[in-house]
Amino acid sequence: MSKLTLAKLVLYLLIPIQLLIFTFLVPPFQKPDEQTHFEQSLIISKGFLSCQKKSNNMVPLEKKYIDFIKTPYLDLLTHGGSKLPVQIFLKDLLSNKQDNKKINFNIDHLCSFPIISYLPQAFSLIISSMLKLNPIMSLYFGRLFMGILGYFWFLYLYKRIAKNFKLILLFTFALPMTLHQISSFSYDTVHIMLALTFFTLIINENIGVINHTTTKYIRLFFVLFLFLLSKKVGYEVFFLFIFLIPFKIKPIIISSLIFAPFYLLSKLTGSYDLQYFSNNQIFNPIRQINFLFSNPINIIKVIAVTTVERFSFYLQSLIGIFGWLEYGLDPLSYLLYGLFLVYVIVETRLASSLHKNKTILLFIALIISYVFIILLGYVFYTVTGILVADGIQGRYFIPFVPFIILLIIQYTQNIKFLWNIKIGENIKTVIYLLAIIYLISGTFYSVFNRYYLTLNYFMNFINFKNLINY
Repeated sequence: MSKLTLAKLVLYLLIPIQLLIFTFLVPPFQKPDEQTHFEQSLIISKGFLSCQKKSNNMVPLEKKYIDFIKTPYLDLLTHGGSKLPVQIFLKDLLSNKQDNKKINFNIDHLCSFPIISYLPQAFSLIISSMLKLNPIMSLYFGRLFMGILGYFWFLYLYKRIAKNFKLILLFTFALPMTLHQISSFSYDTVHIMLALTFFTLIINENIGVINHTTTKYIRLFFVLFLFLLSKKVGYEVFFLFIFLIPFKIKPIIISSLIFAPFYLLSKLTGSYDLQYFSNNQIFNPIRQINFLFSNPINIIKVIAVTTVERFSFYLQSLIGIFGWLEYGLDPLSYLLYGLFLVYVIVETRLASSLHKNKTILLFIALIISYVFIILLGYVFYTVTGILVADGIQGRYFIPFVPFIILLIIQYTQNIKFLWNIKIGENIKTVIYLLAIIYLISGTFYSVFNRYYLTLNYFMNFINFKNLINY
């Protein structure tokens, strides 16, 4: 089987089915911070784009949405690790009861979220409101809308990117964690897709697919601008630094001077974050910063200890640790995705490698970005006195995955891989197909086992069947 055929299996079988699993099988609010993201999308769909005060910002929302947000059994799923009460949930899912009485809802916790990342989700909620869907149906409709948007956006990029780099793009998008977030209300959807768009433009420019025109810088900086707007602070170092790889420095400086003021103005909402942490009783950013800079060795300690203790978690959660980080895939599934990565590295052959200086620059950019994100997590989300940075998950590194693979293949081009074992094309087809089916089955079982599968579930089913027969 050729790599093109394997790509088609992933593209048209693995990805769509995984998206459907993560869209419909995962109960509401069982994705990272999905309740908060749903709230942000909802208030934008109602026309509330920003907070007007430093505190006590209230917006009128229909009671049906507030009741949905505060559903007790969904809260138990999130914080108690319980199973979904299927009968009650189905009753709520199919209910036509909708209380449209307006109640004031506090949105102080939403003030710092980037608006641009929630526009598609808000649009889906506007449509669901026009269709008079109840809140649960609206959430599932929004997930489906985002999954379809992300999938066709990816297909467009996959078609446009240079042929030798298609597998890199495919691997990044096919990661279960990517698909888990793409089919959600999270700002990760727009953020990840803009990152893949940026990678595609960078690659096509670097190998000459894009014509050298003055508009290329405007186009690329506009995508970068949207990318940095689509999430909170953390990626600036890498995605500004990476620009130096394929381009001339002078036009980059000019473009930076044009876009930098707009970007800085867009981040004024960060003041809400600072206010939140200044009143927080758990985290103390000022004390953490003082600790780091009191002795430069402390910075090295934090990076080293965090990497040693958390690297395996970062790697595993990059592939997929779902829900509120309480369940993942089986070991064989992780291994198969690892083998997929090896396949991508082996099969990606470059017409020409990056210049040595650019390769070094790419490596430095990745290292600095990793350090920057770890230190941000340490300052804002780590309790004082602990050296291991908290609050960092593998999904935060998804935008870096294509560039990490790009760096690796700079050093594997001259390696002669041994492929002396001859396997018939039909056998290859069967092997690849079995692997895809196993990954789909593994994902389905993982989600079903977390939220639905219990001994009582089967006992109730058996008792119900016996009652019918009786």
